[in-house]
Amino acid sequence: MNRVSDEIIITENLVYSYSSEDQEIEMQALAGVNLSIARGEFVAIIGRNGSGKSTLAKHFNALFLPTSGTVRINGMDTQDPRNLWRIRQTVGMVFQNPDNQIVSTTVEEDVAFGPENLGVPPDEIRRRVNLALEWVGMSEYMRHAPHLLSGGQKQRVAIAGVLAMRPKCIVLDEPTAMLDPSGRREVLDTVKRLNKEEGITVVLITHFMDEAALGDRVVVIDQGKIVMDDVPRKIFSQVELIRQLHLDVPQVTRLAHELNKSGVTIPEDALTVEELADALSGSYRESAVASYGE
Repeated sequence: MNRVSDEIIITENLVYSYSSEDQEIEMQALAGVNLSIARGEFVAIIGRNGSGKSTLAKHFNALFLPTSGTVRINGMDTQDPRNLWRIRQTVGMVFQNPDNQIVSTTVEEDVAFGPENLGVPPDEIRRRVNLALEWVGMSEYMRHAPHLLSGGQKQRVAIAGVLAMRPKCIVLDEPTAMLDPSGRREVLDTVKRLNKEEGITVVLITHFMDEAALGDRVVVIDQGKIVMDDVPRKIFSQVELIRQLHLDVPQVTRLAHELNKSGVTIPEDALTVEELADALSGSYRESAVASYGE
């Protein structure tokens, strides 16, 4: 019997290895990953290219299976083939290129594709499609051809297709990498709303640090291991350590760090423009009071 806990995703000593193209060398992509993600959490996973973050994400709906160790999704062991169907209903995947997930000639048909394959009754499919498109703000495009949409709109349709299958968790593997700033904003606003308003667990794989800062937690992976795991403010305030891992920090945090190095004393954990503005105005007031006192 599967025990359902407060964690929807648990990995224990997860190791994943694969053979090189010539089959002569065994490569280790994940090296003993221990991670738990609670229901309703928004977790961002970051790491430089080749760090293992996308490999880890593919274990969350059993696209990859552990070489050793365990992955449990909603209490189900991914290595038990009897669990595969339910695991993939529990965790939906959204990939980098939305064109790879669009399979139909209209938005409505595309979103209906997943639940149709699950054997959902037609009336329920129609209800799910309408609701999923409403959730992602694409209802008015229901009859449109997906290939005529913008990149951000296509990605929102891809998310709607996953939502129509009623997952408890959505894993997004660099979903904004191919989008312009407007498309990125559309997708991120959708993801945040689904997490906060609908309670859907979100795992976001990204190389944009400002996106990672939106999460409840940031997990940093390097050479197949988790090297940092904390709230965004604590992760990104460690600017030099992040740089040693060949990563960057959000622009606002980077500016606060550089200002401190130049002698302007303000908190270095600012994540938003508003926080930085407040810190600078506070610093200015303190400086003015000190000067007036002299």
